[in-house]
Amino acid sequence: MLSKDKDIDIDYNIILKNNIPLLVNNPDWKDLFGDSNDKEINIEKEKLLELLREEKNYNRKLKKLQREKRDAMVNIVNLSYRVNKDDNTALENLDDSKNKIIEINDEIKDITFKLESIPKDIREENYELLKATIKVAYKELRERESKMDFINDEIEELRNRLKSLIEEKNDYEETIHKIYTYLHGMIGKNEIEKLDKEFFE
Repeated sequence: MLSKDKDIDIDYNIILKNNIPLLVNNPDWKDLFGDSNDKEINIEKEKLLELLREEKNYNRKLKKLQREKRDAMVNIVNLSYRVNKDDNTALENLDDSKNKIIEINDEIKDITFKLESIPKDIREENYELLKATIKVAYKELRERESKMDFINDEIEELRNRLKSLIEEKNDYEETIHKIYTYLHGMIGKNEIEKLDKEFFE
């Protein structure tokens, strides 16, 4: 019996070896376990979905920062041109733009680091969700196997009952045939037809 607290012992590398997809995006997993009421599955599913949302947000922020950096660099080129033309107001703006690029580079570095580490976290959380899924799957298998045994017993009982009823029906039909044959031989067809009308109509 697999208890609720028992840890599932499967090789972590199976995720890579068997190319196991992200369960929350897999149609078969969603069909079988997506609406599960199991607390552990729902906790692990939510953790995985949160990591995927984070990854999406980091990618969105990175694109935005790369656009801002590109704009700032274009601005630096324009300001540098103005400084070379002795535009003193451009010098202060040039320093601001350089500082902005330094800030953007720091943010890009930070987000890039997070984006490099998050796939590992996603893989690990997918593995935890897989283990929770296996627990629920085996619980479901045990319950359904047990119900199948009961259904098979019921079917066998009905099959035996049907066999018994068919034998009983055959006995009745055989006796009915013998009685009609006997009566037909004794009193003839016309009398039988009159008696059938009298007794059965």
